[in-house]
Amino acid sequence: MLKVITIIAAVAAAGAAVASPARLTDVQFIQAARCEALTASSQLGGGDSSEFKALIKAQRGGRVDYIFSKADEAQRDAARQARHADGYARTRLIAERDGACKALLPESATQTAGGRPDPKSAD
Repeated sequence: MLKVITIIAAVAAAGAAVASPARLTDVQFIQAARCEALTASSQLGGGDSSEFKALIKAQRGGRVDYIFSKADEAQRDAARQARHADGYARTRLIAERDGACKALLPESATQTAGGRPDPKSAD
């Protein structure tokens, strides 16, 4: 009976490890804060930034205050850049939001359960 409990505990722990998102580096954490601002910006078409907010909240643990400060700074800078962007700068920020930013999100946020890209996220 003890072996069965041990095996069940090991399988449960392995499943939990797979289900949890990988830890972002400090640079990726700061980039996620920037992406949250770009996604929320109405000047860039606006969008639902809840995925980035959830990612940032989940990744806060174990970070030093300096990283939080840099993340806040990156978020403010991105919001300011988005407010003042026009022409090429606006296109570049949209490309960053739709490319590099989407890459930070866990696969489940950008794909359907069948593993195919979510057609809504392609817009």
